Amino acid sequence: MFLILSNFCRRSAATSLKSFLKPRRLPGFSLPEVIISLSIIVMITAIFLSNYRDAEKRSDLSLSAQNLVSDIHLAQSYALGLAEYAGEVPSGGWGLHFDSATSSADRYIIFADINANQRYDVGEEDPDSGGRTMYFSKTTKIKGFNSVTSPLDITFLPPDPITTIYGGSGTSTVADIILTEIVNNTEKSIQINFLGLAEVLD
Repeated sequence: MFLILSNFCRRSAATSLKSFLKPRRLPGFSLPEVIISLSIIVMITAIFLSNYRDAEKRSDLSLSAQNLVSDIHLAQSYALGLAEYAGEVPSGGWGLHFDSATSSADRYIIFADINANQRYDVGEEDPDSGGRTMYFSKTTKIKGFNSVTSPLDITFLPPDPITTIYGGSGTSTVADIILTEIVNNTEKSIQINFLGLAEVLD
């Protein structure tokens, strides 16, 4: 009996020792699984962020083009509404001035054509009197013009208003203002014609 009991104890001790020493599989992820999962998450995040930034820049360019069209309509409404500049209605109406030169390609000017020469002259954009200098976003610039040369002046003379498009080489019936996003070199064109119709071309 003692022998049976002794064998039983030895077997159970050996069994318990084997089960104690045997590595147990705990629930969870192994190190390679965690590394692979994190790598996939990092790659997806990088792709998303690069696409987001590209879309944001394209959105800035589209927004700049739409704002420019709105400001063209604003100058037309100034001319139609006989808006005053420094206390009097400008004899040449209101207009916009564009220059594709590097130093001024980041902006355009809403001006009052005081001397009715259908062109922008320094001093006709005073913000205290009603003029404005409008800046594009940091990545948007004027690349150039189609149908006219730089600088470009567009004026609106009441009461119709009569639209005059004056480039560096003379008058024209239509002008395309080409905006560019300088990082990805994408472009948008804004077209204005002699009737004063302005639109963004795709």
